[in-house]
Amino acid sequence: MIRKLFGSPSYTVAWLGAVSIALLGFTTPEYLKYWYILSAMWLMNVFLYRHIVQCYGSKSFKAMYVLMFVLPLVVECAALVVPYHGWNPFFRSVSTSLVLTYVLFMQMVVAVLGCGCLHHWYRQDRGRTFSAVARRRYRAVAYSVFALCFACYMVGAIYGKNHVVLRRATIEVCQLPQAFEGYKIVQLSDFHLGSMYNRNTMARIVDSVNALNPDMIAVTGDVVTLSSGEMRPFLSILRRLKAKDGVYMVLGNHDYVRYPHFPSPEVKTTDSLAFISMIVDSLRWNLLCDQSCFILRNADTMVVAGSQYIGLPSLKKIKLVGDNTYSYGDLAKTLRGTDDYPVVLLTHNPVVWTREVIQRYPFVDLTLSGHTHAGQMGLYIKNSVAQNVGYNAKTKAGLFRHHCQSLYVNAGIGTSAMHSRFLIFPEITLITLTASHPETI
Repeated sequence: MIRKLFGSPSYTVAWLGAVSIALLGFTTPEYLKYWYILSAMWLMNVFLYRHIVQCYGSKSFKAMYVLMFVLPLVVECAALVVPYHGWNPFFRSVSTSLVLTYVLFMQMVVAVLGCGCLHHWYRQDRGRTFSAVARRRYRAVAYSVFALCFACYMVGAIYGKNHVVLRRATIEVCQLPQAFEGYKIVQLSDFHLGSMYNRNTMARIVDSVNALNPDMIAVTGDVVTLSSGEMRPFLSILRRLKAKDGVYMVLGNHDYVRYPHFPSPEVKTTDSLAFISMIVDSLRWNLLCDQSCFILRNADTMVVAGSQYIGLPSLKKIKLVGDNTYSYGDLAKTLRGTDDYPVVLLTHNPVVWTREVIQRYPFVDLTLSGHTHAGQMGLYIKNSVAQNVGYNAKTKAGLFRHHCQSLYVNAGIGTSAMHSRFLIFPEITLITLTASHPETI
């Protein structure tokens, strides 16, 4: 069996394919870190394809397998004709998501049928036969897994991503001034407006937020996915968001329009400036770029601070291709002069809380983040609280505490990559502040 596993000439071809993928498709800093995962997938596919066909002789598998390569090729060719950032945002989001999910789900088919090949070789080595019944069972399992995954994806795409939920959290803040007792913050995050089916979903979200009569609205980044054009159809709706102390926003990694390929750096800069102009001039939101603002209630003061996107290197001991992280924010600058007041920090990446805030800035009472989308597909434990969260904590979604400090990670509203939310619904978070003292936590 070992000889058959490594004696195939496809092995060499597979490695050449893996190197080609790494060099041609994923050399940007954002995606280079994933090349080895895709190379492993490519290796598995190229090596196992011939064996699966020989073992099962399945025409349906051949067709599905070829389609897995044809679909990405069609998208790439279309992007050469019409620049990707110029596509209709919704069509772009749906088409990319379908291609990605199809390729991922096909890996499950290849893996299951590949296990059948290993089983076949194992029995051959011992002089036994691999029956037709066994082949049918492996095929049934493989295609059932594919169908189930795709069904979950479609449920999430049609229903899940439009089923907006309201989550509430009461968060204790040490030495909160009396004037801010019961202060209501509505957190929104990760709109990814290009992934919205229509304007009605966003209109319902805005109406729901306004009905909560918040003192402040916090938008924790990733309003768009690729370009400012995603935002224009929603300006009139977003302009209706109202809060007593205004709307405060920080930029997420997608808001810097790093991901699409623009014709020139000048065009990219123009698009980025257009996005900032829409936030500041059209919506009149308070965009915090390593800045802090003082909110006054009678004679009491609270600080809302916001950092630009901060990317932090991986903690993995083995780094196959490096971290390739980028960062724009300066947390020290953001929090300068705020240590005498209760502080609410907005920062897109929740890792900043575990790796920076609780290590160096103990006076930051509450941090609001997004970025994770809570995984989009999976299970969500409402307001899960982990006491004394440490440096290596996994802050996927919900409420986390470390002594007197709190973090809330919003599951987001839109989608990125996979155009679906299965059991991870779009979220509006209502946070109510209440006073506490260090000895009671």
